Amino acid sequence: MKHIIAGLIVILILSSPSTAQTLTYKDVLKQAIERNHELKIAKVDIGISKAGIKEARSEYFPAITLGYNAGYQRDLSENNSAITPVGDSILLNETQFRNSASAGLQYNLFDFGARGKRLKIAKKDKIQKQTRYSMNMRDLKLQLADIYTKALLNYREYTANKKILNLNSELFNMQERLFTAGKKNRTDVVEQAIKVAKITNEINSVRIEYRKNLEDISFYTGTEYDIDSLELEFFEEPGFEPVNFERNEEETVDSAAEQNPKLQIEAVKTDFLNEENLPEYKYYQLEIEKKQAELAVLNRQRFPQFRFYTNYYLYGTDSEDYWGTFSDLGQTNLSFRISSSLPVFTGFKNTAQRDRTKLEMKKLKLQRDQKLEEMKTYYQKMYRQSRDYKEVLSAREKSLALVEEKITMLERLGEQELIDRITYLSQKSDLISQKLELEKVKINNSANEYKINILKMTEDELCKRD
Repeated sequence: MKHIIAGLIVILILSSPSTAQTLTYKDVLKQAIERNHELKIAKVDIGISKAGIKEARSEYFPAITLGYNAGYQRDLSENNSAITPVGDSILLNETQFRNSASAGLQYNLFDFGARGKRLKIAKKDKIQKQTRYSMNMRDLKLQLADIYTKALLNYREYTANKKILNLNSELFNMQERLFTAGKKNRTDVVEQAIKVAKITNEINSVRIEYRKNLEDISFYTGTEYDIDSLELEFFEEPGFEPVNFERNEEETVDSAAEQNPKLQIEAVKTDFLNEENLPEYKYYQLEIEKKQAELAVLNRQRFPQFRFYTNYYLYGTDSEDYWGTFSDLGQTNLSFRISSSLPVFTGFKNTAQRDRTKLEMKKLKLQRDQKLEEMKTYYQKMYRQSRDYKEVLSAREKSLALVEEKITMLERLGEQELIDRITYLSQKSDLISQKLELEKVKINNSANEYKINILKMTEDELCKRD
């Protein structure tokens, strides 16, 4: 038995805390947000979308161009004619240097609203990218909440089991001394040794799981944590509304469906969650609206487009010297044109594009409804778990208070030596185990209520709670 005790002492020495480091969910979330690559990429995407709006808005301004042309033509024939027409081309039968400078202006007069639709697509793309940022923020908070909750449960179990191990190790030593004195049976000592070994195995298992969850947190925060000098604070996020468990799911009224029956297909409602506030709904809805605008642009491409052109030319020629052409730049020309183009046949390209866009819209609606169903299922799962935890917690809150009171009383009785040491150690070990189980319920309940509040947040609320 001595080697068991020696092993336990080594474990306790190695696991004795040094300078304690306190870890809170708020600190973890802050560090994770600062280094999260998805959030950084989403911010860059927002900047790209803003540039896309500027690009789409540029079509409302005229395009001004400056041009310069220089050329040399040598007549290799002996034809005395000034010009020679060949088909659609005109050949000048003379040797000369030519030079011209021009300034031109081009403006889209009318395109049946196609550029307006393209600007609309660009604006919706920016809102969509902002929604994507909110979705990434919410997913990060939910993921961290899961990991931190697991780590906190491991931490509480790990610290509680170490206390229980200390008590049972002392109890084992006392029983072994009583056995040596002939006051205890050998079976009692062996049974206590088995209990100590079992608790040690539980500590090792929890320690491995605890370290794994801390490594998961480190992945998000970039910080390494010392498992033996770390203290995790209770999972609390102040400012959240308590979850209401009194409403009946069977009495759900779809207010949006009453106002507009078409929304029955586009959005699914629950009694506790308005899915139209979900970033997923807004994201897919914006993508659908972008496709609708894209389809409108494709429809308008079948109509004629009217554009206005104006050009001002300065030109000069010289038969012997290139630089002499600049002295002849006094010749000028001014032209105005209005052009119209109508695509008559493009190999059914426009028709294929419109058909593809319609199918993409249909696909997006199905993806949106699928995602909403997933979020609805996840929300309902969190809600039911929280309701179950709440019921268990409300039933055990008095028990927790009684356990705390009994531990205090037991400490006093032990200090006053009014009970024997073996009874004190056994009862305190059992009370710590009971308290641990009650704390687990409380931690899970707080974590679930946090997730439910996160799911109910709007985009602005999600991003404000960094």
